[in-house]
Amino acid sequence: ELKHGRVAMMAAVGTVVAHYIKFPGFEKVPAGVAALKDPAATIGFFLIFPVAGFIETVYWKEDLNKEPGNFGDPAGWQRWLGVEYNDDLRNKEINNGRMAMFSILGIFMAELVTGKDGMQQFGLP
Repeated sequence: ELKHGRVAMMAAVGTVVAHYIKFPGFEKVPAGVAALKDPAATIGFFLIFPVAGFIETVYWKEDLNKEPGNFGDPAGWQRWLGVEYNDDLRNKEINNGRMAMFSILGIFMAELVTGKDGMQQFGLP
């Protein structure tokens, strides 16, 4: 659940970022779910997929001394923010991840119904 929550949090932020920032060569690819229909997005997927697999196998390894899904602090927030990654912070992260899972589902469903990406639904440019 923790790993899926982290992915959902990145996806929710990614829907906002993808609306405003385009990689070179992908300027004409629409943001959001509409990108799935674009041939250039298919190329982008096959470029990103191996990177995600590498991160999954190298950095997010299961530790037999911890419960399943507990990867600790893989982004190193403890070092940068000076906070200890404890059960309280982990529970907050799980709750935020649960909310992000519902959020990204809502963003995708609203886009399928309206045809507008997440930022266009707010009337933003």
